[in-house]
Amino acid sequence: MRLTKHLFSLFALILVSCECPYQDELDRAQQRKTTGDMFYADVLLGTWQCYYSMIIGGVEFKQIKFMSGGKADITMAKQHDTEWYTETYNYAYYGNTLRFSRSGSNISLTIDGYLFPELYLRDSFGRYTMAKRRADGC
Repeated sequence: MRLTKHLFSLFALILVSCECPYQDELDRAQQRKTTGDMFYADVLLGTWQCYYSMIIGGVEFKQIKFMSGGKADITMAKQHDTEWYTETYNYAYYGNTLRFSRSGSNISLTIDGYLFPELYLRDSFGRYTMAKRRADGC
């Protein structure tokens, strides 16, 4: 009986003292998830892939290439069309808002969050996710 108690105690001690080899990585991931990565305007520079389906105003966005000087090339297609085309927009980022403008057309998206490499956006019609694929100059 005494030997059984000692073995049980030893087994319990071993279980309690075991460390998960990935615990540090899990803790860091949880820290990033709760605090979020820091987002600055410079993070935008480069190419972002728009996750399916990012449809704004009847147009599906495929990717956005943010360039210095407030310009962005947006690759898009009319909804349910396969002909992709690229148009250059002016963009501005301030606060938690990302605005695109071109020839009197304006698109305003609210930034809901950022966890590298993904940027979470929304407007009054839906929620969207973009992922950074290339840094500026690549």
